[in-house]
Order: sequence, then C-alpha cells, then structure tokens
Amino acid sequence: MWDLFGPEHLPYRLLLLARMIDRQAARQLSSAFGLTLAEWRVLAFVCASGPSSASAIGRSGGIDRAEISRAVSRLENRKLAVREGDPDNRRKRIISPTGEGRSLFAEVIADRRAFFRALLQDISPEDRKVVERSMRKMAVRLQDLDPQVSG
Repeated sequence: MWDLFGPEHLPYRLLLLARMIDRQAARQLSSAFGLTLAEWRVLAFVCASGPSSASAIGRSGGIDRAEISRAVSRLENRKLAVREGDPDNRRKRIISPTGEGRSLFAEVIADRRAFFRALLQDISPEDRKVVERSMRKMAVRLQDLDPQVSG
C-alpha cells in the first residue's frame, strides 16, 4: 500500500504512517493499561495542558465531541478524571485528571517514549531534525494557505 500513489503523494504516506502508529498505540494502550486511544488522548491532554473543556480537547486533536464524552465517562468510572462545572459558564464542564490519572499518565508517557525511541532507532538524529523541520514548514505553509487550519 505504501507505493500506491507513488512517492510524490506525501499526504497519503503521512496518513498511512499515522494510522499505522495509531493502530500500534491502540494495541499497546489496551493491553498494557486498559485504555482506548481516545481515553489516552483525553488523559494526556488534561495532564499536559491542564484542566480543559471537551471542545478544547476536541479542537486540539480533531477528536469528535461524542468520542470525548464517552472517553471521559470511562476515565471517570476508573477514577482517572473528573468533570466539574465551569464557574464562568454554567453549561461548560471542565475535565481534570485525578491523582491516579496523573500517575497513570506518567507510566503511559514513559511507555510511549520508549515506543517512539524504538520506532526511530534506525533514523539518525540529523535525519530526525530534517523530518521535524520539514513537517513544521508544511504546517506553516498550510496555515498560510488557510488560516483555519490549526497545528
């Protein structure tokens, strides 16, 4: 599938690679930590960025609000996150990690870092910098072309 559209079709290859990584992440998160990918993304966001609304979480990663709601419910059931009212907006709920959620986040993030180190082991540090710079340049170019594209 990698060569389906030829080497000049970078978007397809990026999408394919992202999906491959997501599938592997989903398997690892489920087997090692009992988390779905959506649960991990919500927990990671509120642990890294601080308490947030579902809409902020959704905007950050293009996650559907219904998927966020289901993930938060499961995180609440496991005592990994809580939803509380926003004092500035009665309709808005703020999602925060619990102490247990922060502890699990630390475990998972260490596991994810080890996974990415293994994934990148055959790529030199110089090549990693080239890839990172190139992706940033593409993101900036897309934002220049369409300011509604977020990155």
